[in-house]
Amino acid sequence: MNIEPGLRAVARHRVAGMDLADRWGGEAAALASPILIIFIEKTCMQATDHLFEPGQMSVGYKFNIDHLAPTPPDWEVTVSSELIEVSDRTLTYKVSAQDAAGSIAEGTHVRFVVHKDRFHERMARRAEAGVVGSA
Repeated sequence: MNIEPGLRAVARHRVAGMDLADRWGGEAAALASPILIIFIEKTCMQATDHLFEPGQMSVGYKFNIDHLAPTPPDWEVTVSSELIEVSDRTLTYKVSAQDAAGSIAEGTHVRFVVHKDRFHERMARRAEAGVVGSA
């Protein structure tokens, strides 16, 4: 894997009805933090994942995100990511998000580069080990 810091991506996301906190158990009709995290993950993957070797993918590992302001429904959110550190299979991104009124989020996100087949094999083993009623 030959990926260097400095790679960037910018993506725009429209806040839809299912993206609102009140649809996920909250009380605010504003962009839910977990959905913001999804927007951030997708943008980070756009910056780097197309450069991986065949059979590789990235998975989210750590999120240090400050959700600073609410975003109303039907607004557009612009997420920016920059790869700031590469250490073996660990990728660290600086991230930010804005809506029409200004900054709504900032922080860092860490992803691991993994082999798809090994990841799915590990997940299958975990699923088998966690089956209810198995002895």
